[in-house]
Amino acid sequence: MFNVVKAFGSIFSTQGYSTANNYVNTNFNYFNEEAVVDESIYPNQTGRVRFQGSWWPARCDRQITLTPGDTVYVIGVDSITLLVSLTPAD
Repeated sequence: MFNVVKAFGSIFSTQGYSTANNYVNTNFNYFNEEAVVDESIYPNQTGRVRFQGSWWPARCDRQITLTPGDTVYVIGVDSITLLVSLTPAD
């Protein structure tokens, strides 16, 4: 079952890295877990995924389009937006 306190508590950790415009938290407790695209994710835009029984805004920093039904992996979080990839992070 999804634990909101566990998920959001980790968002405010001090570990992470900076991108051009945002701080990205890499201490997310669900790192490399699967999600399913629910609403297309276009390059440089936010879409939506189904993750841990609820819908989350999601973004992929690669120049690809992810379509509904695609399985993706959570590789980070930026505020409440999940960062996803087609492959798990190393």
